[in-house]
Amino acid sequence: MPRGSLRFHVAIHETADVADAEAFWHGVVGHQGTFMKTTIKRHNPRTNRQWMSDDYHGCLTVRVLQSRMLYQRTAGAWQGVVRGARLRRPV
Repeated sequence: MPRGSLRFHVAIHETADVADAEAFWHGVVGHQGTFMKTTIKRHNPRTNRQWMSDDYHGCLTVRVLQSRMLYQRTAGAWQGVVRGARLRRPV
């Protein structure tokens, strides 16, 4: 995969610590891609979010640029493995 082909996007609720979440995800992925602008989700008081706690860091979305070619190469390699296994299977 070409260096710099990853794009990261953090989505987090406005009631959470946005700066902490961004720092957390930067620490997880390091310098392997580019972080896009963080999306702040508006708080809806009618919902009951039971999973939000002190260790809530939002949601990280990962996009891979030129992923069609990567997928096709991976699928082709897998087909080669399967064909090779079928040819070697004793009859």
